[in-house]
Amino acid sequence: MRCPKCDHSQASTKKECDSCGLIFARYNAVQKRRKKAEEDDAIARKSGSGLKLSSVAVLVLIAISATYYFTTRPPSDQQQNLQVAANNTPAATVAIPAKAATRNQSTNKKTNSAHHGLSIANAGQATVSIETPFGSGSGFFIRDEWIVTNRHVIEMDTVKIQQAKTEHEKAKRYADLEEQKLRGFRKKLHTIPEGPAKSQLIMIIEQKEQELGQTLGKLQTIEEKLDRLDQPIHASDIKIILADGSEYFANYLLVSENYDLAILSLFGSSHQILSKGPRSLSQGDKVYTIGSPVGLRQTVTSGIFSGYRKRKSDDHVLLQTDAPINPGNSGGPLIDEYGYVHGINTSILANTEGIGFAIPIDAVFSEFSSAIQ
Repeated sequence: MRCPKCDHSQASTKKECDSCGLIFARYNAVQKRRKKAEEDDAIARKSGSGLKLSSVAVLVLIAISATYYFTTRPPSDQQQNLQVAANNTPAATVAIPAKAATRNQSTNKKTNSAHHGLSIANAGQATVSIETPFGSGSGFFIRDEWIVTNRHVIEMDTVKIQQAKTEHEKAKRYADLEEQKLRGFRKKLHTIPEGPAKSQLIMIIEQKEQELGQTLGKLQTIEEKLDRLDQPIHASDIKIILADGSEYFANYLLVSENYDLAILSLFGSSHQILSKGPRSLSQGDKVYTIGSPVGLRQTVTSGIFSGYRKRKSDDHVLLQTDAPINPGNSGGPLIDEYGYVHGINTSILANTEGIGFAIPIDAVFSEFSSAIQ
């Protein structure tokens, strides 16, 4: 069958035009009423001018009815079935992209504007995974060449680094004590005559040597990582993985002093861009998170917006949601069902389930206005 409005051809079993969204049953009902009104009007012209006013009124009502049907029809299946698609990274310098991208190679797709959101699947195309020498997280494009993420994704907390060093020193002392104990066992072994006791001690020594060897190997790996954390991170240390799997290194890095935020520049890539929502979230609104929890890139979770919460430690207002925010989601976007971004996923409340927080997107524009405006 063909659509009477746009002439699009499709299966006759469809109730709605796939091209223009015309609902056939409503269109036919309006046409029947319009035809009936025209017949009544013809009768009225024959019967005198006394019926003309009533016919005009009927036509006006039909026009209003038609306008209502076509302007308030429900959204199409493509609009309703919004699909979703979904990582951690610190300081500022210039880097070389993994694919030698340059400004001249840029083929950025400016597929959305401040007035149009994205489907959730397309919003996933604006989300990236971020890898550093010590961890991973998520981020997303807020401008053609700028990616937003959390500061803790690219910068290790100095307090946590010191705690890790303290634990490492304790483990080293324990390993030293185990090594002294082994030396004592070996010395004792020479004083024991052949028999079950000596055989048992030999087995104990072998087991202890194996355990100590594994422990010393792990301690060496941890020590190398801790030494790396003492060095300042550069943009060239930060790998950005786009939704299509292509990998680049950041060109530039800026870190916020006031918020858990950072932005990375990346030239020469093709991607979607997330836009700020035209209105604020209301309690109960549906929201989605996109990110790379435990390395699973482009993972989407959903929930509702619970409200605005002020953090006592710094008086910063955060967005609360029950959408799961897992390790690796940090830095990813919190979006609404139309693909507009409202926040940057940043943390969860310890020892609870379903209480996560995001930094409002407005903080990004206030902190990095000179770079991204």
